[in-house]
Amino acid sequence: MIEYKVIKERKSDMNSPIKLEIGDIVECLEESDEDGDWAGWIFCKGNSLEGWVPTQIIKKEGKIGKVLENYDATEFDLTIGEIIISDKELNGWIYGIKKNSDGLKAWAPLNHIQKL
Repeated sequence: MIEYKVIKERKSDMNSPIKLEIGDIVECLEESDEDGDWAGWIFCKGNSLEGWVPTQIIKKEGKIGKVLENYDATEFDLTIGEIIISDKELNGWIYGIKKNSDGLKAWAPLNHIQKL
């Protein structure tokens, strides 16, 4: 577990984040720019929701992908000074919980936080 401190505020613009389970089949619509800020993501449609999914958890064959692990694209709203305890870092983001919170797990971008 690694602790990070929020150094830049951010409001999530995800109203209905995609949630996937092992074995789900998704349509792979677009891949992120490998030279851009968010390399390693695929924009997928599945379960009537759309969202960015890490390439590492999709076994892609053409435009169809099979989900290899459970995934929830929920993102935190960030306030300067908050502490996030992370158990996963992937493609420019961390996944974890806010310290002294109700235990909700979500994503936060590395460019808004600093490792403690």
